[in-house]
Amino acid sequence: PETRADGAHAVAERVRRRRARESLVHDEVPLAVRASIGLAAVDSPEQFERLTAEHLLARADASLYRSKQLGRDRVTHVPPALSPAFAAPV
Repeated sequence: PETRADGAHAVAERVRRRRARESLVHDEVPLAVRASIGLAAVDSPEQFERLTAEHLLARADASLYRSKQLGRDRVTHVPPALSPAFAAPV
């Protein structure tokens, strides 16, 4: 909350990197765990007033799928201008 997209991206990137350094063990077999993270952000108070939770979730979902398309194990934020299908209602 109350974090701009660049700040959220930095936090998500730290989470992703930490996850990449750790491994899980299952039946004595080490497993690498990676994370693809999709972000959604509200750029202005005006935009906040027009968006619903569903719009934000749709943007985060679009960003997550973009991360996977780009090769996984990354943080992606698709700005509203690049995802018109998920733009705020006018």
